[in-house]
Amino acid sequence: MGLGLMGAEGLVRSAEVRAGRRPVPLIGAVVVAGAIMALGLLLGPPAALLVGCVLAGFGITYLGGVGLNLEERIAFGAVLGAMAVASTSFVLSMVVRDVTVATVLLGLALALGLGMGIAIAKRDRLASDLSAAAARWWASPRTAGHPWPFAAVVLVCGAWTLHFLGQAYTYRADGLYAGYVNIWGDWAAHLSFAGSFAYAHNFPPEFPIDPGNHLGYPFMIDFLAANLVPLGSSLTSALVLTSGLLGLAFPAVLYLAAQRFAGGRAAAAIAVFVFLLSGGLGFYYLFGDIQRGGLSVLLHLPREYTLDRDHNFQWLNPVLAYLVPQRSTLFGFSLVLIALVLVWLSVRERLGWRAFLFAGVIAGVMPVFHVHAYGTVVALSAIWAVFNRRREWLAFFVPALVIGVPLIFWMLPPSNNSSCGDEASIDGYCIQLGWLSNQTNWFWFWIKNMSLFIPLLVAAQFMRRWVPAGFGKWLFPMWLWFLVPNVIILQPWDWDNTKFFIFWALLGSVMVGGLLAGMFKRGPAGVAIASFCLLALCLSGALDLARASDPQVSSYQFTDTKGLQVAEWVRRNTSPDAVFVVADEHNNPVATLGGRRILIGYPGWLWTYGLNDYAQKGIDERLILEGDPSAPDLVHEYGIGYLLIGPQELADPRNADVAYWDEHGSLVYTNGEYSVYKVKG
Repeated sequence: MGLGLMGAEGLVRSAEVRAGRRPVPLIGAVVVAGAIMALGLLLGPPAALLVGCVLAGFGITYLGGVGLNLEERIAFGAVLGAMAVASTSFVLSMVVRDVTVATVLLGLALALGLGMGIAIAKRDRLASDLSAAAARWWASPRTAGHPWPFAAVVLVCGAWTLHFLGQAYTYRADGLYAGYVNIWGDWAAHLSFAGSFAYAHNFPPEFPIDPGNHLGYPFMIDFLAANLVPLGSSLTSALVLTSGLLGLAFPAVLYLAAQRFAGGRAAAAIAVFVFLLSGGLGFYYLFGDIQRGGLSVLLHLPREYTLDRDHNFQWLNPVLAYLVPQRSTLFGFSLVLIALVLVWLSVRERLGWRAFLFAGVIAGVMPVFHVHAYGTVVALSAIWAVFNRRREWLAFFVPALVIGVPLIFWMLPPSNNSSCGDEASIDGYCIQLGWLSNQTNWFWFWIKNMSLFIPLLVAAQFMRRWVPAGFGKWLFPMWLWFLVPNVIILQPWDWDNTKFFIFWALLGSVMVGGLLAGMFKRGPAGVAIASFCLLALCLSGALDLARASDPQVSSYQFTDTKGLQVAEWVRRNTSPDAVFVVADEHNNPVATLGGRRILIGYPGWLWTYGLNDYAQKGIDERLILEGDPSAPDLVHEYGIGYLLIGPQELADPRNADVAYWDEHGSLVYTNGEYSVYKVKG
């Protein structure tokens, strides 16, 4: 059983007896907060902003009146503080239509003032939390409830995160390199979104890679990154730093939430690695790779073992499928856990209106941070409310719906781009039994993709005494997040059904962690079985994370030196409101590093975003680059100010006509590889 509130109070009392019943003074907390902020300032203003997020969120956790411990207030606070700082500064930026030093610092001051004001108002509770934490950490590691497993999880996960993000973007003599394929790919969109806020006055937000459409992607993680740019951060560093803050926080949040749900330290630690190292049976192919290449293949792994579509391995490790490329999940996964912990404790401990209201406000703001997280929290809470009827639920659902639903409507895509062909459909959504299993041997498909996860989760549901906190019955509705996407394709791209599966896997990891922790306590046979299960669950994911952090096999050039030069020129010498015509490649330097809107970006993204004008814009983009007779009218129709001709524009299928634009445009910049033309008239 993990250290609960009763255990914490016992340690506090014993610590107070040893200290002559002198509680930790509030001034100590102030000194610590000041020292942390000073350290942030020494590391630079961008780091100070991130430290300010943690401090603001730490204080905000006292607002709900939920009895959290100090570790929870710090870990949860890192996420909630980043949420608060992003929200306050976003409102200010909307007013002035720009991200400036003033909007950033004032937004931080408001969030930090709120957090510190609440902490001071709750100074007795703060002193008690500090005393309890001191008692826990200073006790013998053999003491029941000592948080050494928490520290171990944070250190192990943090070491990989810092190593991986340290090579996320590297500038070399020949250009900019991305340290992993999904940074090279997906982060290009995040560069465009963040750059549009930082450099291009994108308020109210619209897609910079398809202007005229609301920015329906959960954009707050990229807006938070944009806040670092006026403080001196480069755009690439801003993405790395914000991913770092939330990436370091997530394992801590998962551990602490799992400890609450599963009721034990071992269950919590196992749950973290079951989720973060999730993968299927693809490690089987490692033995063949070693047979062909010898043990030296372990130094530079030749393939990914959790994703191999040729063999229908579809469950890419969650870190590499979500937490790295889809940066909004850094907010989404943590916010789901935090909100559900708050709701769960509010119901189980029969807390009052304030606790429900606090969780409801967090949920209400979530759509702009992560849409699927919002849906998960609200839908699961609604099911819980049916079986745990209390008037206080109104305090949760009123803000969750009054704030959240308008945001959802604002972010709704213009169309459903699903194409079902001859398949049956429901209101345009395709029926596809078994998801990507090809309707053959559905059971084997999921065993192959997730190893023993589903059998263990099913077993955990029926062996609830192994999860003392009784989380199993609360989790049971989450099977809908597995069953429904196995029947209906809810996204234009069928693989994106993982956006629903992933929350089932996230919460299911807690139950699996509880079951395996119970096995480890049942003698040598139990230890052997649990160890085998854990190895089968985690080996493929561990191999893929090792490979992803190896730059020798995972590094890709994002753009060359000339691309960096043209991006910098565009940023410094063109209007923030300018619209460019460029090739619709994902890594075009104007959109990603220049911070300017472009007529049309990578169509694969725009299709999945549910936009309905990208196909026509793609045709018109090529007509403009080719110098078609319709080009002048199209330029006028779309309000085009500039045109870029570089390697991507000159290649098939675009074949930009340099002679046409030499005559019909004004050459305002060239570096021998990239040329920028200002459109005449």
